[in-house]
Amino acid sequence: MSASETTPADANPADSNPARPDDQDFDKAIAEFSKAIELKPYAADAFYGRALAYQCKRAFPEAIADYDRVIALDPGHADAHFKRSIVHRQLGAFEKATADFDRAVQLLWRQQVVPPAKEP
Repeated sequence: MSASETTPADANPADSNPARPDDQDFDKAIAEFSKAIELKPYAADAFYGRALAYQCKRAFPEAIADYDRVIALDPGHADAHFKRSIVHRQLGAFEKATADFDRAVQLLWRQQVVPPAKEP
C-alpha cells in the first residue's frame, strides 16, 4: 500500500510531523543567536546558527547577510559556502550558487586528511 493510498490527498505533510519546528521556534532561535552576537560580535558560529534559522524561515536576504558574515570571519567555513549556495539557488542566482558550491567542495577537499601517496 502506497503513502498516497493511506494519506488524504489534501493533507499537508508538515502537519503530520509534530517534531517539525514552526516559525515561532525559528524566531526564538534568531533572538537567541542575536543575543549571542551582541555579546560576541566575532562569533562565526552564532552568525551561522542565525543564518540557518533565517534560511528555514525563508528570510533569504537575512540568511545571505549572515552567511556573508560567517565567511568574512572564517573564510574556510565550507558549510556556510554550501548553505549560501542553496539560498542563492532558491533565489535564482545560479552563478553565485555554483561559485559557492564549488568553493565549498574545494574547502572540503582540502580539509580531508589524506595521507600522501607512497612512491613505488
